[in-house]
Amino acid sequence: MSPNNKAEDFMTKNPETVSPDAVLEDILLKMKERRRDGLLVVKEKSLVGILFYVDTLLQSPKTKVNEVMEKKVIAVPPEMDMQGVARLMFRRGFSRLPVVDKQGKLLGLLRNYDVIRASIERVTPKKIETTKKMISAIHKVGISTKREEIKIQTLIPTQPKVYLDELRAREYELQKGLAEPILIIRNGSREILVDGHHRVVAAGNLKIQKMKAYVITLDKEISLGLEKNAEKQGLKNPKDIEIVDGYSPYALPIVLENGEVKKLV
Repeated sequence: MSPNNKAEDFMTKNPETVSPDAVLEDILLKMKERRRDGLLVVKEKSLVGILFYVDTLLQSPKTKVNEVMEKKVIAVPPEMDMQGVARLMFRRGFSRLPVVDKQGKLLGLLRNYDVIRASIERVTPKKIETTKKMISAIHKVGISTKREEIKIQTLIPTQPKVYLDELRAREYELQKGLAEPILIIRNGSREILVDGHHRVVAAGNLKIQKMKAYVITLDKEISLGLEKNAEKQGLKNPKDIEIVDGYSPYALPIVLENGEVKKLV
Protein backbone atom coordinates (compact mmCIF):
# COMPACT_ATOMS: atom_id res chain seq x y z
CA MET A 1 0.00 0.00 0.00
CA SER A 2 1.52 3.27 -1.05
CA PRO A 3 1.95 5.88 1.70
CA ASN A 4 0.68 8.43 -0.84
CA ASN A 5 -2.78 6.83 -0.85
CA LYS A 6 -5.00 9.23 1.10
CA ALA A 7 -8.43 8.68 2.63
CA GLU A 8 -9.96 11.26 0.30
CA ASP A 9 -8.76 9.26 -2.72
CA PHE A 10 -10.69 6.12 -1.73
CA MET A 11 -13.71 7.38 0.24
CA THR A 12 -17.27 7.25 -1.06
CA LYS A 13 -18.41 10.82 -1.48
CA ASN A 14 -21.96 11.83 -0.55
CA PRO A 15 -22.69 8.66 1.47
CA GLU A 16 -26.24 7.88 2.54
CA THR A 17 -27.23 9.82 5.68
CA VAL A 18 -30.24 10.47 7.88
CA SER A 19 -31.45 13.50 9.82
CA PRO A 20 -31.34 13.46 13.63
CA ASP A 21 -34.98 14.60 13.61
CA ALA A 22 -36.19 11.67 11.49
CA VAL A 23 -38.32 9.00 13.19
CA LEU A 24 -37.35 5.34 13.20
CA GLU A 25 -40.37 4.12 11.22
CA ASP A 26 -39.09 6.13 8.25
CA ILE A 27 -35.55 4.81 8.60
CA LEU A 28 -35.89 1.12 9.49
CA LEU A 29 -37.48 0.09 6.20
CA LYS A 30 -34.64 1.78 4.32
CA MET A 31 -32.06 -0.01 6.48
CA LYS A 32 -33.71 -3.39 5.91
CA GLU A 33 -34.15 -2.92 2.16
CA ARG A 34 -30.55 -1.83 1.68
CA ARG A 35 -29.14 -4.20 4.29
CA ARG A 36 -27.58 -1.41 6.30
CA ASP A 37 -26.53 -2.09 9.89
CA GLY A 38 -25.79 1.58 10.45
CA LEU A 39 -26.29 5.04 8.96
CA LEU A 40 -24.46 8.33 9.43
CA VAL A 41 -26.50 11.07 11.07
CA VAL A 42 -25.93 14.55 9.63
CA LYS A 43 -27.28 17.98 10.51
CA GLU A 44 -26.42 20.97 8.32
CA LYS A 45 -23.61 18.95 6.67
CA SER A 46 -21.97 18.19 10.04
CA LEU A 47 -21.65 14.62 11.33
CA VAL A 48 -23.56 14.44 14.64
CA GLY A 49 -23.82 10.69 15.21
CA ILE A 50 -24.25 7.16 13.91
CA LEU A 51 -27.48 5.18 14.03
CA PHE A 52 -26.86 1.46 14.51
CA TYR A 53 -29.66 -0.98 13.70
CA VAL A 54 -29.12 -2.84 16.98
CA ASP A 55 -29.90 0.38 18.89
CA THR A 56 -33.32 0.63 17.24
CA LEU A 57 -34.55 -2.72 18.56
CA LEU A 58 -37.45 -2.52 21.02
CA GLN A 59 -37.81 1.20 20.31
CA SER A 60 -41.07 2.89 19.40
CA PRO A 61 -41.47 3.58 15.67
CA LYS A 62 -42.05 7.21 16.61
CA THR A 63 -38.70 7.52 18.38
CA LYS A 64 -36.45 10.15 16.86
CA VAL A 65 -33.02 9.20 15.55
CA ASN A 66 -31.23 11.61 17.92
CA GLU A 67 -32.69 9.77 20.92
CA VAL A 68 -30.98 6.45 20.13
CA MET A 69 -28.02 7.32 17.92
CA GLU A 70 -24.40 7.01 19.08
CA LYS A 71 -23.28 10.59 19.66
CA LYS A 72 -19.56 9.91 20.06
CA VAL A 73 -18.04 9.20 16.66
CA ILE A 74 -14.52 8.27 15.59
CA ALA A 75 -13.68 9.70 12.17
CA VAL A 76 -10.58 10.35 10.07
CA PRO A 77 -9.28 13.43 8.25
CA PRO A 78 -9.15 13.39 4.43
CA GLU A 79 -5.34 13.57 4.38
CA MET A 80 -4.81 10.45 6.52
CA ASP A 81 -2.89 7.81 4.59
CA MET A 82 -4.67 4.53 3.95
CA GLN A 83 -2.11 2.62 5.99
CA GLY A 84 -3.23 4.71 8.96
CA VAL A 85 -6.87 3.98 8.14
CA ALA A 86 -6.11 0.26 7.98
CA ARG A 87 -4.35 0.32 11.36
CA LEU A 88 -7.23 2.22 12.97
CA MET A 89 -9.84 -0.17 11.56
CA PHE A 90 -7.81 -3.17 12.68
CA ARG A 91 -7.15 -1.91 16.19
CA ARG A 92 -10.71 -0.70 16.88
CA GLY A 93 -12.52 -3.43 14.94
CA PHE A 94 -14.29 -0.92 12.67
CA SER A 95 -15.74 -1.94 9.31
CA ARG A 96 -16.25 1.68 8.22
CA LEU A 97 -14.97 5.13 9.11
CA PRO A 98 -16.46 8.55 8.28
CA VAL A 99 -14.16 11.15 6.74
CA VAL A 100 -14.59 14.68 8.13
CA ASP A 101 -12.79 18.00 7.97
CA LYS A 102 -11.45 19.87 11.02
CA GLN A 103 -14.87 21.42 11.64
CA GLY A 104 -16.64 18.06 11.62
CA LYS A 105 -18.23 18.45 8.19
CA LEU A 106 -18.88 15.07 6.57
CA LEU A 107 -16.81 14.54 3.43
CA GLY A 108 -17.21 10.84 2.77
CA LEU A 109 -17.15 7.27 4.08
CA LEU A 110 -14.47 4.59 4.02
CA ARG A 111 -15.30 0.88 4.21
CA ASN A 112 -12.98 -2.03 4.82
CA TYR A 113 -13.01 -2.97 1.15
CA ASP A 114 -11.61 0.49 0.35
CA VAL A 115 -8.56 -0.47 2.43
CA ILE A 116 -8.25 -3.67 0.40
CA ARG A 117 -8.57 -1.66 -2.82
CA ALA A 118 -5.81 0.69 -1.70
CA SER A 119 -3.59 -2.31 -1.00
CA ILE A 120 -4.22 -3.82 -4.41
CA GLU A 121 -3.37 -0.51 -6.10
CA ARG A 122 0.05 -0.22 -4.45
CA VAL A 123 3.00 0.33 -6.77
CA THR A 124 6.59 -0.86 -6.72
CA PRO A 125 8.22 1.15 -3.92
CA LYS A 126 9.73 4.37 -5.23
CA LYS A 127 11.90 4.32 -2.13
CA ILE A 128 14.11 1.69 -3.79
CA GLU A 129 15.02 3.93 -6.72
CA THR A 130 15.28 7.01 -4.49
CA THR A 131 17.66 5.21 -2.13
CA LYS A 132 19.79 3.92 -5.00
CA LYS A 133 20.08 7.34 -6.62
CA MET A 134 20.95 9.01 -3.32
CA ILE A 135 23.72 6.55 -2.47
CA SER A 136 25.10 6.55 -6.00
CA ALA A 137 25.20 10.36 -6.16
CA ILE A 138 26.87 10.81 -2.78
CA HIS A 139 29.29 7.89 -2.68
CA LYS A 140 29.95 7.11 -6.37
CA VAL A 141 29.54 3.37 -5.87
CA GLY A 142 28.13 0.65 -8.07
CA ILE A 143 24.77 -0.71 -6.97
CA SER A 144 22.80 -3.86 -7.70
CA THR A 145 19.31 -4.78 -6.55
CA LYS A 146 17.53 -8.09 -6.20
CA ARG A 147 14.94 -9.84 -4.06
CA GLU A 148 16.19 -12.26 -1.45
CA GLU A 149 15.07 -14.05 1.67
CA ILE A 150 17.21 -12.77 4.53
CA LYS A 151 17.63 -13.42 8.25
CA ILE A 152 16.21 -10.61 10.36
CA GLN A 153 18.03 -11.16 13.67
CA THR A 154 21.20 -9.33 12.62
CA LEU A 155 19.64 -6.46 10.67
CA ILE A 156 20.80 -3.00 11.78
CA PRO A 157 17.70 -0.81 12.35
CA THR A 158 17.61 2.87 11.40
CA GLN A 159 14.37 3.68 13.25
CA PRO A 160 14.43 3.72 17.09
CA LYS A 161 10.74 3.05 17.74
CA VAL A 162 7.62 1.42 16.33
CA TYR A 163 3.96 1.91 17.26
CA LEU A 164 1.80 -0.81 18.75
CA ASP A 165 -1.23 -0.11 16.55
CA GLU A 166 0.73 -0.59 13.34
CA LEU A 167 2.68 -3.48 14.85
CA ARG A 168 -0.51 -5.47 15.43
CA ALA A 169 -1.61 -4.81 11.86
CA ARG A 170 1.75 -6.01 10.51
CA GLU A 171 1.50 -9.18 12.63
CA TYR A 172 -1.89 -9.88 11.09
CA GLU A 173 -0.53 -9.35 7.57
CA LEU A 174 2.35 -11.73 8.25
CA GLN A 175 0.00 -14.40 9.57
CA LYS A 176 -2.12 -14.07 6.42
CA GLY A 177 0.87 -13.97 4.06
CA LEU A 178 0.11 -10.39 2.96
CA ALA A 179 3.26 -8.57 4.10
CA GLU A 180 5.32 -6.70 1.52
CA PRO A 181 9.11 -7.21 1.30
CA ILE A 182 11.32 -5.04 3.48
CA LEU A 183 14.12 -2.86 2.08
CA ILE A 184 17.74 -3.25 3.18
CA ILE A 185 21.19 -2.03 2.14
CA ARG A 186 24.05 -4.55 2.16
CA ASN A 187 27.24 -2.68 3.03
CA GLY A 188 30.08 -5.17 3.21
CA SER A 189 28.96 -7.91 5.60
CA ARG A 190 26.40 -5.67 7.30
CA GLU A 191 22.72 -5.36 6.38
CA ILE A 192 21.01 -2.06 7.21
CA LEU A 193 17.22 -1.95 7.48
CA VAL A 194 15.87 1.04 5.52
CA ASP A 195 12.14 0.32 5.33
CA GLY A 196 10.01 -2.24 7.16
CA HIS A 197 10.77 -1.79 10.86
CA HIS A 198 7.23 -2.66 11.98
CA ARG A 199 7.28 -5.78 9.79
CA VAL A 200 10.62 -6.91 11.20
CA VAL A 201 9.56 -6.42 14.83
CA ALA A 202 6.25 -8.16 14.07
CA ALA A 203 8.13 -11.07 12.52
CA GLY A 204 10.30 -11.33 15.63
CA ASN A 205 7.20 -11.44 17.83
CA LEU A 206 5.85 -14.28 15.69
CA LYS A 207 9.17 -16.19 15.84
CA ILE A 208 9.71 -15.72 12.11
CA GLN A 209 13.43 -15.81 11.33
CA LYS A 210 13.52 -14.96 7.62
CA MET A 211 11.72 -12.41 5.46
CA LYS A 212 11.59 -11.45 1.80
CA ALA A 213 13.50 -8.27 1.07
CA TYR A 214 14.59 -5.90 -1.65
CA VAL A 215 18.36 -5.91 -1.19
CA ILE A 216 20.46 -2.98 -2.42
CA THR A 217 24.05 -4.24 -2.56
CA LEU A 218 27.00 -1.84 -2.79
CA ASP A 219 30.01 -2.95 -4.82
CA LYS A 220 32.36 -1.68 -2.11
CA GLU A 221 32.10 -0.95 1.61
CA ILE A 222 31.47 2.71 2.44
CA SER A 223 30.81 4.95 5.45
CA LEU A 224 27.03 5.22 5.31
CA GLY A 225 25.16 8.02 7.07
CA LEU A 226 22.23 5.76 7.95
CA GLU A 227 24.60 3.38 9.67
CA LYS A 228 26.32 6.17 11.61
CA ASN A 229 22.99 7.48 12.89
CA ALA A 230 21.95 3.98 13.95
CA GLU A 231 25.19 3.61 15.91
CA LYS A 232 24.62 6.97 17.65
CA GLN A 233 21.17 5.79 18.74
CA GLY A 234 22.50 2.48 20.03
CA LEU A 235 20.69 0.45 17.37
CA LYS A 236 22.52 -2.81 16.72
CA ASN A 237 19.70 -5.26 15.99
CA PRO A 238 15.87 -5.34 15.92
CA LYS A 239 15.70 -6.03 19.67
CA ASP A 240 16.91 -2.46 20.26
CA ILE A 241 13.75 -1.01 18.71
CA GLU A 242 11.32 0.44 21.27
CA ILE A 243 7.63 -0.47 21.02
CA VAL A 244 5.43 2.55 21.83
CA ASP A 245 1.92 1.80 23.09
CA GLY A 246 -0.30 4.23 21.23
CA TYR A 247 -1.24 5.56 17.84
CA SER A 248 1.32 6.26 15.20
CA PRO A 249 1.46 10.01 14.44
CA TYR A 250 0.32 9.02 10.95
CA ALA A 251 -2.92 7.48 12.26
CA LEU A 252 -4.53 10.13 14.46
CA PRO A 253 -8.34 9.97 14.31
CA ILE A 254 -10.82 12.74 15.01
CA VAL A 255 -13.30 12.39 17.88
CA LEU A 256 -16.68 14.11 17.58
CA GLU A 257 -19.32 14.43 20.30
CA ASN A 258 -22.74 15.79 19.36
CA GLY A 259 -21.25 17.06 16.12
CA GLU A 260 -18.43 19.01 17.77
CA VAL A 261 -14.77 18.17 17.24
CA LYS A 262 -13.55 17.44 20.77
CA LYS A 263 -9.99 16.31 20.20
CA LEU A 264 -7.49 14.75 17.89
CA VAL A 265 -6.61 11.51 19.67
